[in-house]
Amino acid sequence: MALSREELATRLELSSPSRIRVWETGLERPRPRFVPRLAAALGVEPLHLLDVDPDDPPLAALRLAAGLATNEVTAPGLSVMTYVRLEDGRPGADPSTRLTTAIADVLGVDVPRVDAAVRRSRRDHRAVASFGA
Repeated sequence: MALSREELATRLELSSPSRIRVWETGLERPRPRFVPRLAAALGVEPLHLLDVDPDDPPLAALRLAAGLATNEVTAPGLSVMTYVRLEDGRPGADPSTRLTTAIADVLGVDVPRVDAAVRRSRRDHRAVASFGA
Protein backbone atom coordinates (compact mmCIF):
# COMPACT_ATOMS: atom_id res chain seq x y z
CA MET A 1 0.00 0.00 0.00
CA ALA A 2 1.50 3.29 -1.07
CA LEU A 3 1.14 6.22 1.28
CA SER A 4 1.10 9.85 0.29
CA ARG A 5 3.33 12.27 2.17
CA GLU A 6 0.23 13.66 3.84
CA GLU A 7 -0.92 10.21 5.01
CA LEU A 8 2.53 9.34 6.30
CA ALA A 9 2.84 12.67 8.10
CA THR A 10 -0.52 12.05 9.74
CA ARG A 11 0.50 8.55 10.88
CA LEU A 12 3.73 9.95 12.33
CA GLU A 13 1.87 12.87 13.93
CA LEU A 14 3.98 15.42 12.07
CA SER A 15 2.65 18.95 11.68
CA SER A 16 3.51 19.06 7.98
CA PRO A 17 4.24 16.61 5.13
CA SER A 18 7.21 18.80 4.17
CA ARG A 19 9.27 16.92 6.79
CA ILE A 20 8.70 13.71 4.79
CA ARG A 21 9.97 15.42 1.63
CA VAL A 22 13.11 16.59 3.46
CA TRP A 23 13.76 13.00 4.56
CA GLU A 24 13.06 11.60 1.09
CA THR A 25 15.50 13.99 -0.57
CA GLY A 26 18.21 13.27 1.98
CA LEU A 27 18.49 16.87 3.16
CA GLU A 28 17.92 15.64 6.70
CA ARG A 29 17.54 12.33 8.45
CA PRO A 30 14.66 11.50 10.74
CA ARG A 31 15.34 11.94 14.43
CA PRO A 32 15.92 8.60 16.13
CA ARG A 33 12.49 8.56 17.75
CA PHE A 34 10.87 8.55 14.30
CA VAL A 35 12.81 5.57 12.89
CA PRO A 36 10.71 2.77 14.45
CA ARG A 37 7.49 4.71 13.88
CA LEU A 38 8.39 5.33 10.24
CA ALA A 39 9.28 1.66 9.77
CA ALA A 40 5.97 0.56 11.30
CA ALA A 41 4.02 2.94 9.06
CA LEU A 42 5.83 1.57 6.00
CA GLY A 43 5.55 -2.06 7.11
CA VAL A 44 9.29 -2.73 7.26
CA GLU A 45 11.84 -3.47 9.96
CA PRO A 46 13.66 -0.33 11.19
CA LEU A 47 17.09 -1.64 10.11
CA HIS A 48 15.82 -1.75 6.52
CA LEU A 49 15.45 2.04 6.57
CA LEU A 50 19.11 2.51 7.44
CA ASP A 51 22.09 2.23 5.12
CA VAL A 52 23.40 -0.93 6.81
CA ASP A 53 23.40 -4.68 6.37
CA PRO A 54 20.42 -5.63 8.56
CA ASP A 55 22.08 -8.98 9.29
CA ASP A 56 25.32 -7.34 10.52
CA PRO A 57 24.51 -3.82 11.72
CA PRO A 58 26.87 -1.62 13.71
CA LEU A 59 25.84 -0.57 17.20
CA ALA A 60 24.60 2.85 16.03
CA ALA A 61 22.08 1.18 13.73
CA LEU A 62 20.68 -0.93 16.57
CA ARG A 63 20.28 2.25 18.62
CA LEU A 64 18.51 4.07 15.78
CA ALA A 65 16.27 1.06 15.14
CA ALA A 66 15.26 1.26 18.80
CA GLY A 67 14.40 4.93 18.35
CA LEU A 68 16.98 6.21 20.83
CA ALA A 69 19.45 9.08 20.79
CA THR A 70 22.91 8.37 22.21
CA ASN A 71 22.12 10.21 25.44
CA GLU A 72 19.17 7.87 26.02
CA VAL A 73 21.33 4.73 26.12
CA THR A 74 21.94 4.62 29.85
CA ALA A 75 21.57 2.02 32.55
CA PRO A 76 23.18 1.33 35.92
CA GLY A 77 26.88 0.83 35.23
CA LEU A 78 26.59 2.20 31.68
CA SER A 79 27.57 5.81 31.11
CA VAL A 80 26.75 7.64 27.92
CA MET A 81 30.48 8.14 27.26
CA THR A 82 31.18 4.41 27.56
CA TYR A 83 28.36 3.69 25.16
CA VAL A 84 29.55 6.35 22.68
CA ARG A 85 33.07 4.86 22.68
CA LEU A 86 31.62 1.45 21.84
CA GLU A 87 29.30 2.85 19.18
CA ASP A 88 32.14 4.78 17.58
CA GLY A 89 34.14 1.55 17.45
CA ARG A 90 37.08 3.00 19.32
CA PRO A 91 39.75 0.47 20.23
CA GLY A 92 39.81 -0.80 23.78
CA ALA A 93 39.07 -3.74 25.95
CA ASP A 94 36.10 -5.86 25.04
CA PRO A 95 33.01 -4.81 26.98
CA SER A 96 32.04 -6.95 29.93
CA THR A 97 29.05 -9.27 29.81
CA ARG A 98 27.35 -6.98 32.34
CA LEU A 99 27.84 -4.02 30.00
CA THR A 100 26.63 -5.79 26.86
CA THR A 101 23.65 -7.13 28.79
CA ALA A 102 22.76 -3.59 29.91
CA ILE A 103 23.03 -2.32 26.32
CA ALA A 104 20.95 -5.24 25.02
CA ASP A 105 18.25 -4.49 27.59
CA VAL A 106 18.12 -0.80 26.65
CA LEU A 107 18.05 -1.52 22.89
CA GLY A 108 15.61 -4.42 23.16
CA VAL A 109 17.88 -6.95 21.44
CA ASP A 110 19.79 -10.01 22.62
CA VAL A 111 23.37 -9.98 23.92
CA PRO A 112 24.90 -11.83 20.93
CA ARG A 113 23.41 -9.15 18.65
CA VAL A 114 25.12 -6.42 20.73
CA ASP A 115 28.43 -8.33 20.73
CA ALA A 116 28.28 -8.66 16.93
CA ALA A 117 27.34 -4.98 16.55
CA VAL A 118 30.31 -3.89 18.70
CA ARG A 119 32.63 -6.02 16.53
CA ARG A 120 31.11 -4.48 13.39
CA SER A 121 31.53 -0.96 14.78
CA ARG A 122 35.19 -1.69 15.51
CA ARG A 123 35.77 -3.09 12.01
CA ASP A 124 34.18 0.02 10.52
CA HIS A 125 36.32 2.27 12.75
CA ARG A 126 39.52 0.46 11.74
CA ALA A 127 38.61 0.71 8.06
CA VAL A 128 38.05 4.47 8.30
CA ALA A 129 41.17 4.97 10.44
CA SER A 130 43.38 3.01 8.02
CA PHE A 131 41.95 4.91 5.05
CA GLY A 132 43.04 8.20 6.60
CA ALA A 133 46.52 6.93 7.51
